[in-house]
Amino acid sequence: MSQITERAPLPDRLGATLAAARVAAGRELDDIARETRVPLRHLRAIEADAHDSLPALPYSVGFVKSFARAVGLDGEVAGARFRAETSKTAHVPAQAQLEPLDERRLPSRGLVMASVVLLVLLLGGLTAYGSGWFDARPESQTATAVPAASEATVTPPVTETANAGTAASVPVPVPTEPASDVVTTPVPAGPGSGVAITANEDAWVRIFAVSAETGRPVTVHTGVITKGQTYDLPATPGLRLWTGRAGALKITVNGRVIPSLGGPVETVRNVSLTPSDLLARIAPRPATATGAP
Repeated sequence: MSQITERAPLPDRLGATLAAARVAAGRELDDIARETRVPLRHLRAIEADAHDSLPALPYSVGFVKSFARAVGLDGEVAGARFRAETSKTAHVPAQAQLEPLDERRLPSRGLVMASVVLLVLLLGGLTAYGSGWFDARPESQTATAVPAASEATVTPPVTETANAGTAASVPVPVPTEPASDVVTTPVPAGPGSGVAITANEDAWVRIFAVSAETGRPVTVHTGVITKGQTYDLPATPGLRLWTGRAGALKITVNGRVIPSLGGPVETVRNVSLTPSDLLARIAPRPATATGAP
């Protein structure tokens, strides 16, 4: 640390005035330093007019005002005299040099528009996928669909539960199913089979069997079962289910609830609706033997 070389203050300088006032008041620099909390070295520099040893101008002016008030002088007058005598100047922050943007570095308007369009398409595709728009629905569900001459349709009644809407049951063309995936020995419909399908949410379904005469699928029911509706299956052997919302259907056999056939938007095909096959889904599995061989 550099030491301050004390020199005799000039009589017309502020430092000499403050020193004389301090002596006249009978005070020591140590007492003034404790009272004003101005470092002792700075008080000595003020009395010696050693302005180069003082901090920046705003701090130095504050120290001079505190010193002057401590020895009975006017602080504002002392601060003004110090500003007039000192060579210190207030710090002026340098202005930032802002250069104009180079337009060649900016993306073109066409690129910006193309990016926005791609983003909108991406968000739309994700929304559609999450809503199940891309789930396979091989059957047309429009009211104008008319079955072909070689296709047969049977539409049993739909039993509505409380607060349920009107069931949608529209005959549609029946695609050819692999013979190995369906039962090939159906019999004419009789009384109820005891199997009921209740929609927890709107769900498209197709219930079909295979004709023993033609070997072609025969649609028993197709369309949307709205939320809250219950469809009672006829006693037609070999009925199978095709739906795009397996988890939205609750299937019961004589009042016994069958475990869900899949997820909320999972597509299942050729699921047997025979009571024995459905009850087998809730039958206890045989216990496996445990222990060392």
